[in-house]
Amino acid sequence: MWFGLAAIALVGAVVLLYFDRAQRQRTGHARQVWAKAQGYTYVSVEPALPSTWRRGALAKLGYLSAVDVVSGIRKGEKFVLFDLEDSATLIAVRRQIGSDIDVDMRLKTASPPKDADLELLGAIGDRVVFATNPEIARHAVDQRMVAFIESLPDIVQMLWSEGNWTLGMLSIGTGSRDWETSIDAVLRLSGLLHVLPPESDTYGEGDFGRPGGRAKPRRDDEPDDPAGNRDAAGESADRPRAEERQAGEAGAEPAQRRPSLAVVPGKRDEPRRQERQAGPEPEQDGDGEGDRPGGPFHPGFRPYQGPVPQ
Repeated sequence: MWFGLAAIALVGAVVLLYFDRAQRQRTGHARQVWAKAQGYTYVSVEPALPSTWRRGALAKLGYLSAVDVVSGIRKGEKFVLFDLEDSATLIAVRRQIGSDIDVDMRLKTASPPKDADLELLGAIGDRVVFATNPEIARHAVDQRMVAFIESLPDIVQMLWSEGNWTLGMLSIGTGSRDWETSIDAVLRLSGLLHVLPPESDTYGEGDFGRPGGRAKPRRDDEPDDPAGNRDAAGESADRPRAEERQAGEAGAEPAQRRPSLAVVPGKRDEPRRQERQAGPEPEQDGDGEGDRPGGPFHPGFRPYQGPVPQ
């Protein structure tokens, strides 16, 4: 009897797995057709894609793989749509300029976020809003934001921002019309969040639109200089260096043309050269200075210390 029940349960599990696999294939095929019709890119599996984010639905489901991934550009913004296997459908829109302040919007019936840095900002309609800095994020909650939240479709269960990304979560099993509506909703929220202060490392290296760009550090002894005078200061700073290089090159030429001192004798060596040509000097007789060993400055020489002769 027990073996019969186990066999029935096994057969039921196999049937459910078959129907689930067939449903997944139908969904993947439908999304692939929709992506091709819209001019988007379709990839069946992207295992590492969910690790890009860590908030919202990915705080619990980040370990799952991304399947049926569609990426493209809609209304001038880059987006990614994918399924977290059979758990949820996610939409991510990349903003040109990110922010250090993250915002989370979810239904009142959903559990609060697990992130310790997200604090309660308030409730708007049937949504509860959290933010990492409520005092600053409050400036983004204006009449446009209130009208947007109140007009959200029910299929969008959660919305949140993370760095330079804005994301939304849908229930699994939605269709192409729901995907387009949800992408537009996330795009609208992404535009509303531009009022938040930009990331501290957004600007730098001459590319103000690139996220993550870092500014070039300035030396402590470098004075503040307007942008208009920076080129002139650079030219004046480079001019002395060019003059020094020219002077160094000019000074190096005489050193190369200067002859060796051993080849051309100087004037001081002229008498000695004449003496060598005349031959050795004859020996002198008497008690001259030449007979004294070592000359008058011999170590044994002592000056006269007696009385002055009269």
